[in-house]
Amino acid sequence: MKNRNVHSWTALINGYMLNGKVEEALCLLRHMQVGDGLEPNSVSLLSVLPAGRSLAGSSFGRQIHGYAIRKQLNYDVSLGNALLDMYLKCGSLSYARRIFDDVSFPRDAISWSSMISGYGLHGKGEEAISLYYKMLRQGSKPDMITIVGILSACGRSGLVNEGLHLYYAAVYEYGLEPTVEICACVVDMLGRSGQLDEALDFVKKMPIEPSPSVWGALVSAYTMHGNSEMQDLAYRSLAHLEPENPSNYISLSNVLSSSMRWHEVAAIRTMMKERGLQKTPGCSWISLNNGTHSFYAADKVHPSTEPIYEMLQGLILVMREASDSLSIDDVMCVH
Repeated sequence: MKNRNVHSWTALINGYMLNGKVEEALCLLRHMQVGDGLEPNSVSLLSVLPAGRSLAGSSFGRQIHGYAIRKQLNYDVSLGNALLDMYLKCGSLSYARRIFDDVSFPRDAISWSSMISGYGLHGKGEEAISLYYKMLRQGSKPDMITIVGILSACGRSGLVNEGLHLYYAAVYEYGLEPTVEICACVVDMLGRSGQLDEALDFVKKMPIEPSPSVWGALVSAYTMHGNSEMQDLAYRSLAHLEPENPSNYISLSNVLSSSMRWHEVAAIRTMMKERGLQKTPGCSWISLNNGTHSFYAADKVHPSTEPIYEMLQGLILVMREASDSLSIDDVMCVH
């Protein structure tokens, strides 16, 4: 191609990134600079920034960040938010806050939501609440994404009363509509703290129809606290809302199996077979020797399948031998 420019290079790099070709995309970025003598712009950097999460640690992202500062691209709010998100997901809260507090960074609603959610993701509920109130003091109103972030932060940190106060304030003081996403966060927050009756009562009194995400949050709460009877009820509600989702039926049959209700388990399995419902096998990825390898459950496609399974069998034997010498108290860390 003649007359290649930053835009054509960026389009090509973005295409490789979208198709999971991370190493090739980074090579193209390098070739654009060394081969064609072109400097990446903010869009180019945005294209490759997800590699900062898929590769080891955030060192690559810090290099992108340093380049952006040198070229004065850090004034771009989209690039700044992407860097903020990358640092938060890598667990580098101090780097993320440094970007957030930089006077040259033009913060927007996404910036506030990302920082609040990032604190919540890492169990920093009090910091998330403090930042949320700072946002309100500066005149910004909470939107759906922000309130989901702060409620999730409260739920993960056990700050239930604070979370409920923020929820009702957002709805009644700021006129925020309680969406299914927000309601699911409230249910999750109550459920995590063991307030199962309150969580179910909230679902029953919701101003909108409970969605699969709401019932899913309730199911997780019942599972966490070992309430199999209510698990049954919640899973049946999920199956009613999502009749073509095999995971709901498999989870329900597992609950019934734990209660030895074998006839109901058989009926569910038969119904799944008649409807042609099958669970999609799980998939995992691993980066090794500059390459990315994917594995499905019971995978036999990988060229090194035989030695991999031999190694797994060896590990299983070692684990079994170790487990034979442990009591249930040892396994569950009961003291």
